[in-house]
This record gives sequence, C-alpha cells and structure tokens, in this order.
Amino acid sequence: MSYFLGFVPDKESVNKIQNVVKEADSLFSDFGIPVRWVKANTYHITLYYLGESLSFLNQMLLKKKLSKISFKEFKISFKNIKVGISRSYKELVYLDLSEGGEELRELLSQVRKEIGEKDTSLFIPHLTLGRISEDLSKEEYRNVSIDIAKLSKKLNLEDIEFTVDTLYLIQNKNGVYSFKMKFEAR
Repeated sequence: MSYFLGFVPDKESVNKIQNVVKEADSLFSDFGIPVRWVKANTYHITLYYLGESLSFLNQMLLKKKLSKISFKEFKISFKNIKVGISRSYKELVYLDLSEGGEELRELLSQVRKEIGEKDTSLFIPHLTLGRISEDLSKEEYRNVSIDIAKLSKKLNLEDIEFTVDTLYLIQNKNGVYSFKMKFEAR
C-alpha cells in the first residue's frame, strides 16, 4: 500500500491518453519489447509521495496542513512521449508536460513547506504510461527513444489537456486507487 498527493485527468483526456498508449504499444511490439502499461483508471500525475503507510492521525494532521495551501486552477497539457526519465528509471515510458509544470513546482514547494519534511527529491512533472519489462541494450534504448520521438510528433499530444482544480490524497492498494481526501483550488 502507498499514499501520494496527485491529480487525475478528466475522462476525455483519459480516452486520448489510451489512444496514445495503443500507438506506443504497437511500436514496442514491433521491437519485441514487453511493456507493463498503466491501467487507464490509474492515470495520474504525482505531486508528492507520502510513503507506504499513513495512519488515521497522520491523515488528519495532513488535512490540517494542506488546508492552509491555496492554489488556482490551471491547465496541464502534454508535449512528448519519452522513455527513461532518469538513469535510475530508464524503463519508464511517460508523457512530459507542455503546460502546467511551473504551477506544479510552485504547488510542490508549498506542500513541502507545510508538511515540513526535508524532501529534496528531484521533481519531474509527468504522467506515467508504462514500464519496460526488460533491460534494453544501449542500442535498443537509443532506437526506441528515436522512434518514440518520431511517434510523438505524429500524435498531436498538445491536444490532450485538462484543468487541474483538485488535489487528491490517493491510496494505492495493489493497483487499486482510492481517493481519501480532496483539496479544491481556490
């Protein structure tokens, strides 16, 4: 089980993201590379990871702290499909953001300040599509990256956008997400 603060796309965006996944899956299948794709009902953008457990008391404290945060609604749109967000996550297949990244960073700064933890982890706003299930050689990785970049240009990813107006506390229990709290833009 794990807990995080995050955002979920609207239904129309989820449908468009599913179409992107179908196209990407076809590309990976052509290479013979297995990918574990994220289920459409769990598409999200993580703002802040809270850990493997969160007691009822800690949830109430979190609610009190986060109720002090104010944010205005903003748009998120996407730019490219990419592979490998960092050296330690080379297997990640994701959408990077065209719009909304700065707003997410500002909101993360407020959350870190209110929660009071010394979280200095690198924050790269993205929406995870899947994870490659096997290690790729440098050549395979390079080829996939090039072809994914070409695919990105064909798909008009900027057309996928949604308005962020609610921050959720999400519990992930064996791949089943439940919304424990919500904090609306104001």
